[in-house]
Amino acid sequence: MQTNGAELYYERQGQGEPLLLVHGLLFSAESWRDQLDSLAALYDVIAVDLRGQHRSETTSDLAGYDLWNQTEDLHGLISALGVAPVHYAGLSMGGMIGMRLAIRHPADLRDLVLLDTSARGEDPEKIERYEAMRQVIKMGEIDRVLPALPPVFFADAYVTEHPERVEAWFESLRQGNAAGFEMASRAVDYRDDIAEQIHQIRLPTLVIHGGEDVPIPLAEAELIAAGIPGARLELVEGAGHQSNMDHPEEVTRLIRDFLGAPRAAPAARS
Repeated sequence: MQTNGAELYYERQGQGEPLLLVHGLLFSAESWRDQLDSLAALYDVIAVDLRGQHRSETTSDLAGYDLWNQTEDLHGLISALGVAPVHYAGLSMGGMIGMRLAIRHPADLRDLVLLDTSARGEDPEKIERYEAMRQVIKMGEIDRVLPALPPVFFADAYVTEHPERVEAWFESLRQGNAAGFEMASRAVDYRDDIAEQIHQIRLPTLVIHGGEDVPIPLAEAELIAAGIPGARLELVEGAGHQSNMDHPEEVTRLIRDFLGAPRAAPAARS
């Protein structure tokens, strides 16, 4: 679907209230496969590939990948599909965009599930390491960096028990657009800090964090849970950064229980 100057790929299945699933950097709608299949019995589940990643269009303007602009990508998608307000679940990059969507377009959302994400800017020391990886990808040599990725994104047990899924992810990266991955990763690394703005969010919010998340420490989830009024934090022991893939049954249960919980009227904005 064309939205905000980019053609976005999405999958949709099920019936009921709309639930939008938004992936993390280097992943895609496919990373939500377990949740798509499980929650479609209860919800109209929509999973999208973000701009420049996998099956969505790689636009050439770096400014288009700014997280606030990608917020407009999803605002446009929600509007075009006529599904507002949606339940929203976003992991890592998807969570970063979700918080911005809640700040700028709160009427688009019913509630928020934020997984393994951060409201603050990136650690400068990590940016240096990520920049080196970007240069390798830019040269078309992504296979050189692939072996280093699983320990960053997954718990060790997932890598050992599901080598075929890891290889399928590798293959999707090989088939993807290197320029798109590069620009998307820059957008994440050089994002602005919105920690002082998240108190504006007046939506029921569940924060989920993997106990073995490497790139984003637990302190970031705690900051979000403390900063969004009424937010609740759930720690998934043994899960890595891709907590929804590492521990799909537990994460799906947490999402399902949260979305189905009785809700009080939202608090007024101050």
